Amino acid sequence: MEGSRKGGGRIVRNVLAAFALSLPLLFAVYQYRFQLGIDELSTQASQRLALASASLTAELQRFESLPAVLAEHPALRELLADPTNPARLVSANQLLERINERSGAAMLYLMSPSGHTLAASNWRAPDTFVGQNYGFRPYFREALAGGSGMFFGVGVTTRVPGFFIAHPVLAEGRVVGVLAVKVELNGLERTWAESGETLMVVDRHGVVALSSNETWNFRTLAPLSETSRLELQQARQYFTEPLTPLPLKWFDEQRVEIDRHEFVSQVRQLQWIDWRMLILADTAPATAAAQALTLAVGLALCVLVVGSLYWVQRSRRLRERLAAQSVLERTVAERTADLAATNDRLRREIDKHVATEQKLRVAQRALIEANRLAALGQMAAGVAHELNQPLSALRGFAGNSLTFMERGRFEPLKDNLHQIIGLIERMARLTAQLKIFASRQNTSLQNAPAGRASVRDTISTVVGWFARRLKDEGIALRVSAAPVEFPLEPQALEQVVSNLLGNAVDALAGHAGGVIELRASLGNGERLLEVADNGPGIPAELLDRISQPFFSTKPLGQGLGLGLPIVSNLVESSGGRFEIATGEGGVNGGTVMRARWPVTTARQAEQAATTTETMP
Repeated sequence: MEGSRKGGGRIVRNVLAAFALSLPLLFAVYQYRFQLGIDELSTQASQRLALASASLTAELQRFESLPAVLAEHPALRELLADPTNPARLVSANQLLERINERSGAAMLYLMSPSGHTLAASNWRAPDTFVGQNYGFRPYFREALAGGSGMFFGVGVTTRVPGFFIAHPVLAEGRVVGVLAVKVELNGLERTWAESGETLMVVDRHGVVALSSNETWNFRTLAPLSETSRLELQQARQYFTEPLTPLPLKWFDEQRVEIDRHEFVSQVRQLQWIDWRMLILADTAPATAAAQALTLAVGLALCVLVVGSLYWVQRSRRLRERLAAQSVLERTVAERTADLAATNDRLRREIDKHVATEQKLRVAQRALIEANRLAALGQMAAGVAHELNQPLSALRGFAGNSLTFMERGRFEPLKDNLHQIIGLIERMARLTAQLKIFASRQNTSLQNAPAGRASVRDTISTVVGWFARRLKDEGIALRVSAAPVEFPLEPQALEQVVSNLLGNAVDALAGHAGGVIELRASLGNGERLLEVADNGPGIPAELLDRISQPFFSTKPLGQGLGLGLPIVSNLVESSGGRFEIATGEGGVNGGTVMRARWPVTTARQAEQAATTTETMP
């Protein structure tokens, strides 16, 4: 046994020694194949770079002659001769607009010798060049000197980079203006990116002007010198771009690392502009080929290593499997015991849950009956509250009827009796709702009936109920109502108006100079009903509770605290929103109660244009 162990150790040492001796060979194989792949990538990249540079040159030269030819147009010379002539301005703008659309350029614009833009193809756009001064741009200065100006930079007005080509406009042998064309190369950059090429165009300062990777644009190949940075700032070539260096790491003249990716680079100088074009080819194929060859060479050594280690590893695996099997059997036994105990505990908990569920069902049935009785009590209290206003009105109409009868005035007496009949019918409808609820139908006092009611008719009716009380209390009522219809049944709208008006009268009881404003309007996309008073207002600490059922600030026996809850429920159930504000009612503060409904139909929208009429 001891001899076998020593023999296995000897085999392992021999294998390790063979690996150590083969490492220089494997390294040499890898280096050879990697360099061969780099050379192949360089050749391919150089060919693709020639095609890419040719396409860029063709794209720019396509517009090179456009400003030179267009500068001969008489409309532009006429405008430069008389820049303030409106007709010539329009003619020049329309000319540049038509030529720009046909040529496919980004922008065409005409500048005076001072650099002031007189006309532009984008004269209709919000960010038009018209009125801008580009006298600081190098292409303008070069064209003003009589030559052709070429320049790449970020647009001062549009913030969009582009290539500018300028040509002087001559009249009688002298320069009277400059015509420039802007060519945007974003489409070319997208084409590079979609084709999978990694390209960048670098200006003479080392700034990346164009790239297939938009995150590289306006970065630098190396930190800028102070001279270059000052020149770029004066020309505002790249506007506010920080011009920070790219994270480049050069291994040699061809190989470079960017963002942890290694590339083979090829450079080509463009002939007619001071730009260099770089193409970067990923070295991954060369690396993969070198690794594959190295792997193939090392495969033979691996066979020898595997054969040597087979017997040692086989015996070790057998021992490990036996140990693992023992541990597994022990673990299974422990888990089985734990599972049995858990099952017993779950069974006991399930029995407890079944008993608890049975008790819960009994309690739920009792709670449902209790809630129904409570709801019926609240319903009865609500109906009693709603009967107070009609009863008060009946008392007033009855007193008036006696007076009219004693004086023999039968027409007013007849009108009062009709009012009394209407109030009695309204009270009958309210009590009928309580009967419907008691008969277990799905209806309650607070359910807002669907319908439509005229606010003017409702206000006229409700004001009649409160006329006597308003007179007794010395309260002035101001009514302003537009011809608006609200999404409620007439009875429901009467409940809303009477409760709000009654609360305002209660708030002003005993206060001299009381004023109530009742307003109904349609505008700003909503229907609005407001009741405002100049009373003492509502304390801030009670605002959140004032709309709760059975909460009242009135003395005991004078209110049930159900008026505002009923109003709130009626408004919200009909799709509206109810609000209470204090401190906005008048000169002395007071309270404003608002009900809002959104306008949802075309006919309601037309009513918004109707002039608000004031009721007498």
